[in-house]
Amino acid sequence: MNEGEFIRVVCNESGLTQDQAEILTQATLETLAERLTPEEADDLASQLPEPMQDLLLSDRETPDDFGLDEFVRRVSDRSGADVSEVREDVHAVFSALRLATAPGELDDVLSGLPREFAEVL
Repeated sequence: MNEGEFIRVVCNESGLTQDQAEILTQATLETLAERLTPEEADDLASQLPEPMQDLLLSDRETPDDFGLDEFVRRVSDRSGADVSEVREDVHAVFSALRLATAPGELDDVLSGLPREFAEVL
């Protein structure tokens, strides 16, 4: 899957415009990078189109420990979208991630997240 196809999935799942979907995707991946270990982020990044890989890579040695509400708040802050809208739209980014990665890869990478993340997965 290339970057354009990824964004189209986000648009189709969320009803956002292409620009909005790009901003949401960037905000979601950057926030996800804060929550994953470097190894998990690297594994996931390796499955994504090259322009999107850098969004998951960071200099962090340990992940931040936060739940779904804080995840959504951070995505909202980064994207400029309302928290209630972001909670719904983040699901679209995770749907695109599932399609862009090898079967089971997303589940493996995200298995360390709290169960409440199932709401957006």
